[in-house]
Amino acid sequence: MTSTIVFQHAPLVGYPDNALYTVQVVDGVVSSIEEEKSGRYINGYDASEAEIVDLGGKEWLSPSLIDWHVHTKLSALHTNRLNLQKCTSAAQVIEEVKKALKDSKYDASLERNFVGINMKNSNWPDEHIINLQLLDEISPERPLFLLYNGYHSMWCNSLALIAGGYDPKSHTGHLVEQDAFDMFPTLTTASDEVVDSWILQEGKKAASLGITEIVDLEMEHNIVQWQRRYAAGNNYLRIHVGMYTEHIQDAIDLGLTSGDDVPNTDGLIKIGPYKIVTDGSLGSQTAFCHDAYPGTKDNFGIYYHQPSTLAQMLEKGLEHNFKFAVHAIGDHANHLTLKTISQASSKLRQGSTIEHAQMLNLEEDLHMFKDLGLIASIQPAHLVDDRELCHKFWPGREHKAYAFKSIVDAGVPIKLGSDAPIAPMDPWEALAVSITRAGENDEENPFIEEEILDLETAWKASTSNEKMKLEVGDRADLCILQSDPLKQDAAGLRGMKVKGTMLGGRWTHKAF
Repeated sequence: MTSTIVFQHAPLVGYPDNALYTVQVVDGVVSSIEEEKSGRYINGYDASEAEIVDLGGKEWLSPSLIDWHVHTKLSALHTNRLNLQKCTSAAQVIEEVKKALKDSKYDASLERNFVGINMKNSNWPDEHIINLQLLDEISPERPLFLLYNGYHSMWCNSLALIAGGYDPKSHTGHLVEQDAFDMFPTLTTASDEVVDSWILQEGKKAASLGITEIVDLEMEHNIVQWQRRYAAGNNYLRIHVGMYTEHIQDAIDLGLTSGDDVPNTDGLIKIGPYKIVTDGSLGSQTAFCHDAYPGTKDNFGIYYHQPSTLAQMLEKGLEHNFKFAVHAIGDHANHLTLKTISQASSKLRQGSTIEHAQMLNLEEDLHMFKDLGLIASIQPAHLVDDRELCHKFWPGREHKAYAFKSIVDAGVPIKLGSDAPIAPMDPWEALAVSITRAGENDEENPFIEEEILDLETAWKASTSNEKMKLEVGDRADLCILQSDPLKQDAAGLRGMKVKGTMLGGRWTHKAF
């Protein structure tokens, strides 16, 4: 049976002001857009069979939004772990952990491990007080993991080290980069059923923000995970399932590559890009840079792969027609990565991204970026979290950090995301930061003001159809907004209310 939805008296984002439109959706596709004149509506539908949505000239019809970088499982777990982001000292972290260990919200019966997240040490005067002995004293009977913002490093007590296969008698309790990543499977002791229920709630929340699509770069075997979740009724978002080196063979064995449907998910879940991590992060001082980190002579960060190894990984993906999502944060990591990509046997598939690209040599590297046809997948909210870290760890080089406008001006396409849970999955916050380079209520204090993006550019980098407006032939992935986002300042964007979200002509959020 044909499904028809008709939006009447609809102002359309990206269309002329003071005009109203009738938009018809048939079988999940925008089939017609007609301006209303003299009270006449579009014809060609049976009002007795169509769903009529009258926006009354007051609510705006818009393309839906996409988040290009999400760690879905981590994001769901985030809401059930102790958030230490606001702690301004190591002593405060310890006090918050002591209190939380007695809080029923974090009771061991729900999850045996205790996990604290998002420690930000840029201004701590006393980081040295955290050590294995102290963590054993405050949590002698329960594994304790304390993660820095970015998830590239963590502290563990002895029970946590033992759970990860380490001997606490010969370990400091501090894990960095790959050792920290390898601990991730140990962190979660909740069942798949419980975690899946949390992920379902994350999907519903995303839909309430106007999101219909995400690129999921979770570090696990995501094909089977998403098949299970979809079978259980999780159908709120289109998912692009990222593949890491240890998982890419799973897709190859199934004869699948980027863009192909994951079996038994009705086309809602697709194989995503091949994710390669080349360096660390700013917060853990492991992003790979040309200059040493202040206070050190030889800490330039970490670059994970020899160019020859990275080249082999790229060729493996190219052989099987994968898109790529390559993590590179430091300026040296970006330079080496772009240079290695430029020497590959062919250009990477269209739609491949450099993830983060937080610091770049703005002339040489941006030319390579453009020539290689790569997309810069950026996370604006990180700018707010990292601005003090930039001053502390990249002094004198801040102008090269988060250089959004320079990237765009060089002709490099951008896509916006969150890197949730490192920052909340909130496209409206990402847009607000893009046009101000500042956090909420701090808009008069932009970080490197000349790198502010114009709103239209940021908007097109956020929409699911990659355009400013809905057009005939688009998938009916759309949302109803309380006001025109292209007329908003940062406060208006942050306060945007989403009245409805539709995925392929099906409501995933409806607040009217």
